[in-house]
Amino acid sequence: MKRQEKTSVLVTGAAAGIGKAVAEYFLQNGHTVYALDVRLPEVGEAFEADVTDEKRLREVKAALEEKGAELDAILNFAGVHTMGSFIEEEYSAIKRLFEINVLGAVLVNKTFHSLLKKDGRILITSSEVAAGAPLPFNGIYNVSKSAVDCYAHALRQELNLLGQKVVTLRPGSVETALAKGSTAATEKLCESTRLYKAESRNFRVLVERFTGKPMKAERLAAFVYKIVRKKHPKYVYTKNRHFGLALLALLPKRLQCFAVKTLVKK
Repeated sequence: MKRQEKTSVLVTGAAAGIGKAVAEYFLQNGHTVYALDVRLPEVGEAFEADVTDEKRLREVKAALEEKGAELDAILNFAGVHTMGSFIEEEYSAIKRLFEINVLGAVLVNKTFHSLLKKDGRILITSSEVAAGAPLPFNGIYNVSKSAVDCYAHALRQELNLLGQKVVTLRPGSVETALAKGSTAATEKLCESTRLYKAESRNFRVLVERFTGKPMKAERLAAFVYKIVRKKHPKYVYTKNRHFGLALLALLPKRLQCFAVKTLVKK
C-alpha cells in the first residue's frame, strides 16, 4: 500500500476512545472513513450499529455496497471492560462481554470481508494483558482478549492464503473513557463482592501500580495510521506495555500465583 494513495477504512467503536481518535486521524489526512458504533459516531460516514447485531451489520454492508465502497482496511476497536470475579459476576454480564469483545470482531470481519481489497488488511485490537499473566478480578476481560489474540492469528493464517494481512494491536493503558471506567469498575467491585472484601481493596492499589501512565489516544491513532499505511506491517504490535505486567508474565505459573497472592492478601 503506497503512502500517497487515498485509503478507505471501516472503523468500529468509532464514537469514543481509540476508535474515534483513529477515525479522526484518517479523516484529517484526507482518507475515507466509515464509522460504526452502538451510538452514532460524530465522525466520517457514520452508522449506528451494534457489532453483535448481524442483521444491522448486513444493512450497513448493503449501504456501503450501494456507494461502491472498497475497503483498504477493517479496523476493530469496539470493546467493553468489566472488573469482577468469574465466581461472582452475573453470567449475563460475562456473556455480553464475550459477545462484544470476541464474537463482535468475528462478525464484523466476516460481514465486511467481501468489501476488502485483495491486498487489504484487518487490524484487531487485543490488549497488553492478552499474552500475559491474568490478574484476579481482571480475568474476564483478560480471557476475552486472549481469545481475540488467538482469533487474530487464526484469521491471519487463513487470509494469508488470500494475500491479505491481519495485524494484532496490543495497547497498554490509553487515556480513554474505557480506562477511566476500569477505575470505577474496581470501586464497584470493592462494594459488591462478598468473597473478596479485603482482597479487592488491596487489588485496587495493585491496579494503580500496574496501570502505568496512560498514553494519549491521539498518539496511538498516529501509530495505527502508520501500521495501516505500511507496506509490510508486523504481525503483532505492542504499545505502552507496563514493565511490571511483562515481568510477571515471565514467571512460572506457580510463582505468578505466589506473587499476586502475596500482594493482594497482605
